[in-house]
Amino acid sequence: MSSITQATDATYEATLMQTAEFIVVDVETTHGDPMRGSIIEVAVIAHNGISELDRWNTLVNTSAELSPFIQKLTGITPGMLEGAPFFPTVAKSLHASTHGRIMVAHNVRYDMTALQHELARTGLSYQPDTLCTERLCRQLVPNLSYYNLGSLSRYFGIRQGHKHRAAHDAQAALELLLRLINDHGQERVMKAVVPWVQEARA
Repeated sequence: MSSITQATDATYEATLMQTAEFIVVDVETTHGDPMRGSIIEVAVIAHNGISELDRWNTLVNTSAELSPFIQKLTGITPGMLEGAPFFPTVAKSLHASTHGRIMVAHNVRYDMTALQHELARTGLSYQPDTLCTERLCRQLVPNLSYYNLGSLSRYFGIRQGHKHRAAHDAQAALELLLRLINDHGQERVMKAVVPWVQEARA
């Protein structure tokens, strides 16, 4: 690595450390493939590693079919989505909450792909720096059998609540992030932050 590249990387990491605000996001969708499904629930929690800055969640109305499997998995029924906002309305709140913050999710590629798929329909662009708590746990806590959010929550003693509901999963991912920061230091955690363009190509 050249000295110029090293200096650039060091400057980038130092800037992140000084200004780091995280937005922990979880989405639930109508399909296991985020490119084929529609978002039916979004939860966001903004945090700076010390204190919570903002939190909200909402169901999302959709014309897509809600299969019996997804209804059983999430507990979300078509009736619950009636009267909920459609994604273009949610996108405005999402854009305001996430702007300038590091996007954190457990399996961030899934959530970001689902968001990018929906945002493309609204004409909005979202290219944040990202942090995947699943990948980070594989690096910092090696040799576990499973790295899904439920297994990691049990390992760390985190109360997950209702699995596959966005608010509960986002809270569990936040507590996992804070635990990793506490155990390994913010500097080490920040080394796992990558731009979405880089994440999407990996």
